[in-house]
Amino acid sequence: MDRWACINAADFALQVLLRAHPDWREEPAALLDRDHPQGKLVGLNLAARQAGLRSGMRYGEALALIPALRAGTIATEEVEAVAEAIARALCDYAPQVERHEEIAGLFWLNASGLSKLYPSWRLWAEPLRDRLMERFEIRVTLVVGFRRALTYVIARTSRSSGAFDTPEAEARAAGKAPLSELDLSRSDRDLLAHLNLRTLTDLLALPARGLERRLSPALVELYHQARGDRELPIRPFRIEEPTQSSQHLDYAERDTHRLLFLIKGHLHPLLQRLEAANDKLIALDLHFELERHPAITERVEPAQPTLDALTLSDLIRLQLERLELPGGVTQITLTAHSEKTRSEQLRLFLGGDEPPARDMEAANRALARLRAQFGVEAVQRVRLRQAHLPEGRFLLEPFDALPLPAPSSRSNASHAVRRFYPTPLRLRGLPPARDREGPHTICGGWWVRELHRDYHLIATHDHRLIWVFYDHRRHRWYVHAEF
Repeated sequence: MDRWACINAADFALQVLLRAHPDWREEPAALLDRDHPQGKLVGLNLAARQAGLRSGMRYGEALALIPALRAGTIATEEVEAVAEAIARALCDYAPQVERHEEIAGLFWLNASGLSKLYPSWRLWAEPLRDRLMERFEIRVTLVVGFRRALTYVIARTSRSSGAFDTPEAEARAAGKAPLSELDLSRSDRDLLAHLNLRTLTDLLALPARGLERRLSPALVELYHQARGDRELPIRPFRIEEPTQSSQHLDYAERDTHRLLFLIKGHLHPLLQRLEAANDKLIALDLHFELERHPAITERVEPAQPTLDALTLSDLIRLQLERLELPGGVTQITLTAHSEKTRSEQLRLFLGGDEPPARDMEAANRALARLRAQFGVEAVQRVRLRQAHLPEGRFLLEPFDALPLPAPSSRSNASHAVRRFYPTPLRLRGLPPARDREGPHTICGGWWVRELHRDYHLIATHDHRLIWVFYDHRRHRWYVHAEF
């Protein structure tokens, strides 16, 4: 009989946030959907719930109740990275591992066949649970049962781990699970409350006939999976090993031209292996082991996925020309990151052989050369966001490819171009002004750090246009931008 283990990390995103701030664990802490007084609390630890906070409350309202509340946001990429690392670690404990496609922190392990290695399922499950806490600082609930749907229901609604010896015991425990704690939409929860269906047993007591007309597809699917009529589709987690090539050198090499020659010798076989797998290279890591110095890793990123050895060789050459080696290289390792080849369907709509007015591929190749010669941080773009302070209303972030331009609804509007200083520059005194506009006051920030600034736009006698402000807390003048 199949044996399945469901691992659920409750409030996974909040736990990832607390990993970065371990000093918050014993204090009221919350996860925000955005760092703003009107941001909502989407995750709470036990201390915050005991203090009276609830999910959905505004950050400003929560601070008024608990001034010492610790709160922050977490990037989706960071949550995904931790979930990926946990899935990789679980592959050492079971032959088959699955990740939930939508719920981060929810996993299944196929434990069939492991009973001969462990006299009790608890002797297998408890060390695994403790190992996840020790390695990742993530608390999980681990349930060992017979059906994936029922282990999911028990793990999502229970805070205690366990193992079931018989399918009947598993079914009884799942039947007591409160439906309000499952991942259902608000409308489904309201419908269940209106029908007075509180547990899974109440839901399974409904007749199957006509169920599709009365319940949502999600509830119908849960009904049939809990009854055993259907099973959750199996989507195994697979570890994609990068394509690598390595060479140990008999001598410490410092000459970058000879290093380029050695790298080219590995590049062609590497690209042939990618082509055989129907992949294209999106990034190439160059790892250099050095004599009596720490290792160095450089990344080469082409403008678009490619198998062109000449283009990659040119980018590698530019990367090596700016590389300063503190010691001789004793080993070279090339790691290729790839993606599946995609057909360029847009070419069907171009028609003829006439090149387009804007050659985006040429532009992206030029940006790739800039990244190779000056570093990844040399090519960035501005992303606007909502924030209280001017320096917080945009972010500089790297990007891989230049997007096609899109028409703007305000194409006739004129925009001032400024050299903006994210960290304002202190002024010893205001320069002589031909004209001045202001003050425009910005104050507030009590939820993080209170501030009071008076902004002025000044036209100087030497024909400069600068944006300055007076900081009332520091009693100093600063320049924030120049036009």
